[in-house]
Amino acid sequence: MYLIYQLLKVIVKIGFRIYFRSTRVANRQHLRFKGPAIVVSNHPNTLMDVLNVAAQARAQFHFLANSGLFKSRFGNWFFNTFYCIPIERLLDSNGKPVNNAANFARADAHLAKGGTLYIAPEGTSWMKRHLHPLKTGTARMAFSAESKKDYQLNLQIVPVGVNYSDPTRFRGTVFINAGAPLYVRDFRELYEQDPIHAVRHVTSLLEERLRPLMIDTRNEAEDELVKTLENILQNSAPLPLEGQFQRTKQLIDQLRIWQANDPTAQRNFQESVEDYATNLSQNRLHDAALARDTGLRWWWQIPTLLLGLPLFLYGYLNHLLPAYIPVAALHRLRTRANLYIGYSSTVLFAVGVFTFPICYWLQSEVVAWLAGSTVSWWYLLSLPIAGFFTLWYQNIARQAQADWRWQQLETATKAALRKKRAALWSQLQKTLTFDTKTAV
Repeated sequence: MYLIYQLLKVIVKIGFRIYFRSTRVANRQHLRFKGPAIVVSNHPNTLMDVLNVAAQARAQFHFLANSGLFKSRFGNWFFNTFYCIPIERLLDSNGKPVNNAANFARADAHLAKGGTLYIAPEGTSWMKRHLHPLKTGTARMAFSAESKKDYQLNLQIVPVGVNYSDPTRFRGTVFINAGAPLYVRDFRELYEQDPIHAVRHVTSLLEERLRPLMIDTRNEAEDELVKTLENILQNSAPLPLEGQFQRTKQLIDQLRIWQANDPTAQRNFQESVEDYATNLSQNRLHDAALARDTGLRWWWQIPTLLLGLPLFLYGYLNHLLPAYIPVAALHRLRTRANLYIGYSSTVLFAVGVFTFPICYWLQSEVVAWLAGSTVSWWYLLSLPIAGFFTLWYQNIARQAQADWRWQQLETATKAALRKKRAALWSQLQKTLTFDTKTAV
């Protein structure tokens, strides 16, 4: 089974190289632990969170999963075979008492053998940049395993923050931020004196450890404000993923300080940001078009689009089937089964992992039948190259379209938008105390 796990890990890593435009892991040393461990993370993107964390860690994981996944005969075989332990939740029990004694015993045995568990302690996936209150199961499981071995396991709990540019977007970015471990043995005395208090205390500490590792906004209004400002900052003063993360954390802190010290001024600023975002939406624009406001760039955009059109059509037509099947599967699941939108990336990735290599192989077999094996091998080699070129071409075309739409606006509208953006940028530089150009 170890070889199967490693093979699946390689497949997932290759798939993520394609699915995500960029992935960055900070403090990777915390994921190179030895011995028994429980890895916990926030949970904004269903199974993608699990796979992203496991793909970056050295250890082989077992995963605590919703018991509803095990109800069918196939699900019970599949998830038990592939490293999952079922956990019953109150929200799935229909009012019946929850009994996880046998499942906790499996987790205890796995940890006692030096194994690693992954747990999403929020209890369910929330597609928001906000940490919900953690369930106490992680701490209870950790104390159970450690106390049965007289605190000689050296069990550690490793917090990990998972941050996506957009959880539902193909070719988005992901920033994985590992934190320092928390050792269960350090709380032995507290647990022996008062187990309930010890469990709550460790759960509270895990929340404190996780929040700095992720973007944690208070509500939808704050998150929308921060997203708009993130775009303005990144379009005018780009930073790599880790720098973006640190700048956004500072941005949130500064906005909250400003709100506490001068709520009226902060509210006026927020209304100006909302007004700017509304104006962009009404004119079907993105902030990047204003940040690139250097006139039409047709001197290279048109030649690039014209010269690249044949290769784009080749790549587009050859990827219609493998790209269509995951999208069609997602659409069917969302319309027929009312699938939660948070599973979008999971479905696209999971289906695409199979459709692309299978379709590549089938298409190359057709070419071999028509033109011979030598041609089919060259054709097979060309497919991933043409696929990436097609993605790049589409991005250039979207930029050209956005630039054209911006240039076609009336002069007065363009001037008003420029003025609003300049005012926001000036306010960012004046009011927020971090350096908008070099904050990292």
